[in-house]
Amino acid sequence: MGGAVKPIATVLMAIAWSFVASVALAAQVVHIGGYDFPPFVEDSSSGAHGVALDIIAELNRRQSDFEFQFVPTTPRRRYADLTEGHIDAILFESPEWDWAAKGYPVDFTSVFLRGGEVFVALAKPGRGQDWFDQLKGKRLVGILGYHYGFAGFNADPDWLARNWGMKLVTSHKSSIEMVLAERVDVAIVTDSYLNAFMRHNPEAAGRLLVSNTADQIYNHRIVVRRGGPIDAAGFDRLLAEMSADGTLSRLWHKAGISR
Repeated sequence: MGGAVKPIATVLMAIAWSFVASVALAAQVVHIGGYDFPPFVEDSSSGAHGVALDIIAELNRRQSDFEFQFVPTTPRRRYADLTEGHIDAILFESPEWDWAAKGYPVDFTSVFLRGGEVFVALAKPGRGQDWFDQLKGKRLVGILGYHYGFAGFNADPDWLARNWGMKLVTSHKSSIEMVLAERVDVAIVTDSYLNAFMRHNPEAAGRLLVSNTADQIYNHRIVVRRGGPIDAAGFDRLLAEMSADGTLSRLWHKAGISR
């Protein structure tokens, strides 16, 4: 009877060690949040797509320690989602967008992309760049949850409506269409999205006046939750590899992003 126990114990021990080894080798899941922010994240009937999703796919392709998964959020909900652990990181963020001012427990990677936002109006005879010099009194439209330089990066919708008479929508496409329909005077849109819009809508491009100066210049970083499965330094290493081998440049070109 004693001899029968030993093989069973050996088998159980082997199963236990196999389980431990498989757990140790399993990739850690990293939840990457994203909200509608074209061309980085774009919502459609077929699901989210854009540069952020391309980067997530590339991160998964080149290593096996982590499994990066996209999790949708919104511009306003992203702060709670990250700090409460529903997501672990967000690509294409900036410390100036409330993260630093409100002292959230997060860290940031190094800057890996620069861009910006510009003002767009309807082109009319006699209207030039000085049209953008004075925004007060003009009908403005922006994106709910976004931060704008001219407003001191205050994203509170009630404050924007009260102080700037600003309408807030959920897509850059809607903003531009409101300008073309003369429902508003000025829209603030990302330069990368505007370039893509003009390529796909050349008939509308000639009707738009675009500011030569930016409302703000983006210094894009990844915001990372402290205590999460990967830290900012880990992301920096992966981004450095993707920059060195030309992957990031290829993704920027694919999205029509000029650096």
